Amino acid sequence: MLRLTMKSFTLGSMVALSTATSVFAQVPVLQNLQLVQAPSFNCGPHVRTYVVKPLDNRRGFGIRCVKFSEGRPGQTRIPRLAWYGEGNWGGATYRHVGQAIYRGSNLVGFASDIHGNGEDINNNFPGNLKIQVLGSKIRVTGAWNEEWQLVNATNYNPLPRPRTCGGYFDEYKVSDLTGSRRGNGLRCVLTVGPKNTTWFGNGNWEGSTYSHIGTRSFNGYGAGDVCGAGFGPICNTFGWGSLKLNSVPGGFDVTGAWSEKWR
Repeated sequence: MLRLTMKSFTLGSMVALSTATSVFAQVPVLQNLQLVQAPSFNCGPHVRTYVVKPLDNRRGFGIRCVKFSEGRPGQTRIPRLAWYGEGNWGGATYRHVGQAIYRGSNLVGFASDIHGNGEDINNNFPGNLKIQVLGSKIRVTGAWNEEWQLVNATNYNPLPRPRTCGGYFDEYKVSDLTGSRRGNGLRCVLTVGPKNTTWFGNGNWEGSTYSHIGTRSFNGYGAGDVCGAGFGPICNTFGWGSLKLNSVPGGFDVTGAWSEKWR
């Protein structure tokens, strides 16, 4: 994976995507929101930053780093969105990876908790989430009961970087495919929903840390770095079809824009 571009953006530099004519094709555009004072965290320019509030009486707070794809009604293998989330409910910490895919005209969510790094909560959600994209908000009901609000930034201190995925994922350790780069990484690939579709990854190349969300669209796989504080300074994006996941015994060889061995 060639990762040379370091983070060089300001909190207000997120580019609003054009609003498409079809309601199903719309990507939320950030509105003028009343943010908390002295905002300090966002997910970076290549994924969108949401803050989470409960729709019930739970205490807690969290963030969601969301990557939109091109899924639409009738297409059952392309996510409409994929995300990495973390936070706490009632003082209990969690982190998870999720994807939402159309089943008919409804967006169905799949998510799994990353566990084994000190997180308190460890659950799995194999298609029992209802996802609604409502302008600058995303509402999640069913097994969850929460609303995500799109923001430029918020006050949030991320959890320590995960070192293991837990039992709900296909977990791979990463090294350079040719052995020429110094570094290693972790890939947590969702097994709920269409397999080998969405993952969260982190690691370091030549001592510089990174985190990213990967998923796919009609032209193939792509990824966006999560480059907020605590996730790493490397900040790149990789367009649809730029990544090739080639199945080999024990994992994948990833080629194209990246050169990685997942085992």
